[in-house]
Amino acid sequence: MQEEQQVARITLVAKVDFLPAVASFVREISIKLGLAGNDIGRLELVVEEACMNVIEHAFDPGEQGFFDVVILRKPGQVVVAVEDQGLPFDFRKFDVGKESGLGIMLMKAFADEIHFLNLGRRGKRVELVKNLPYKDVEAYISEEEKDRALPLFPVPKDIPIAIRLMKPDDSVDLARCVYRCYGYTYANGDVYFPDKVREFLESGLLISHVALSPDGEVIGHIAIRKEYPEAIIGERGQAVVDPRYRGHGLLKKLVSSSVAHAKDMGMYGTYSEAVTAHTYSQKAALSIGARETGVLLGFTPATMLFRKIQEEYRQQRQAAILLYTRLNEEPLRDVYPPFHHQAVIRRIYESNNFRRNIMNALDVKEPDDVPPSSQVDVRVQIEASRAFMLIAQYGADVEELVKFRLRELCLRRIDCIYIDLPLSHPATQKFCASLEMLGFFFAGVIPEMSEGDVLRLQYLNNVDIGLGNIQIASDFGKELLDYVIKARGA
Repeated sequence: MQEEQQVARITLVAKVDFLPAVASFVREISIKLGLAGNDIGRLELVVEEACMNVIEHAFDPGEQGFFDVVILRKPGQVVVAVEDQGLPFDFRKFDVGKESGLGIMLMKAFADEIHFLNLGRRGKRVELVKNLPYKDVEAYISEEEKDRALPLFPVPKDIPIAIRLMKPDDSVDLARCVYRCYGYTYANGDVYFPDKVREFLESGLLISHVALSPDGEVIGHIAIRKEYPEAIIGERGQAVVDPRYRGHGLLKKLVSSSVAHAKDMGMYGTYSEAVTAHTYSQKAALSIGARETGVLLGFTPATMLFRKIQEEYRQQRQAAILLYTRLNEEPLRDVYPPFHHQAVIRRIYESNNFRRNIMNALDVKEPDDVPPSSQVDVRVQIEASRAFMLIAQYGADVEELVKFRLRELCLRRIDCIYIDLPLSHPATQKFCASLEMLGFFFAGVIPEMSEGDVLRLQYLNNVDIGLGNIQIASDFGKELLDYVIKARGA
């Protein structure tokens, strides 16, 4: 299927009278797209909240405003977007204890993901994402297979194993493989739904490699996930190896094949968040040229466990280490790292051989017309209890706005909150320290993430982290972990 297909769009006067028509519009099209049961009613309610937020706050009193409701079909998802070209979001309107649109929607948790995006001159956009109710892996395996314990004895190492690009028809076999390895505890739940994986593969948003046993059984997998098909970087992940085949060097072979394919496609690089409950994934990535760029404490939900690697259920969220694999030469870029993090960021750049000019914001003349309002995009992954903020535009109110959004997310008990600061912007050098005063601390650098590199800061919302359980494969990775731990306590 396509990466994204707009199914319908309507434009309405910003009046409460038209909300029943919006609800009917959303209901009928959602049914046609495959939503069913309570999901439809819940989506109606959260769309109504988004529309009310526009009606009440996006326009001046007496102004006749308009807004759009857009329904999109994405791989595995129905997305309802509410757009307006009204007033910029003004957090000052919301008294202490009064919820904004984001706070209310998080409280009701009727969507699987919520995105608050700024469109520049085209206004604002709220995206409400519902996953389609596809059949999961249990629909494809027998009761006998569910009850049968996986043999834990290793397979002989001389057995021939094939590695190739994954085909859409492999989706069911991949789900079986993940089920064997993790039960229902794998952090990326998409892999349990073969039809959803099939759609991602067909859209070009997912490029996967699989390892096959002599009888054609999927015994390993690695993927690159892209934001859009033409993206020049991607997120590498979904690494799975059947426990019977551990010790065969299978993960290294999968990663090597995936990286070679991405390089041939002309991608600048791939980044990944490797688990730290073990070092297998890290070692496989390091062996093909990946280098560490940061550490995300608490990134992996506590529900993820590994058969034959980790037998006891962990009640704590786990850390992940950021890795970047440079594939092709990227443009020479000017970056403005904060002075107090400049040494470690320089080390990260040198370790990866990046082409970067370390600049001083004091040498750049500040613009005379600093925007009064900042633009901060917010994406919330409700099930994983993670939120990601991106500063799309620095304004005079950036500290206050981030503080407001942070408070909303904390009140809704989002465990891990990240904010990405564009290193290409001189203001990052100026504002980083003040954002850290809110409780954020250094996480790392993600190269080529948003038209250049971003500095990622992290915030833990009363999350217990077992630092003693973190396993790091390399000396530089350990150096970064020490830096992150010290930054957290600073």
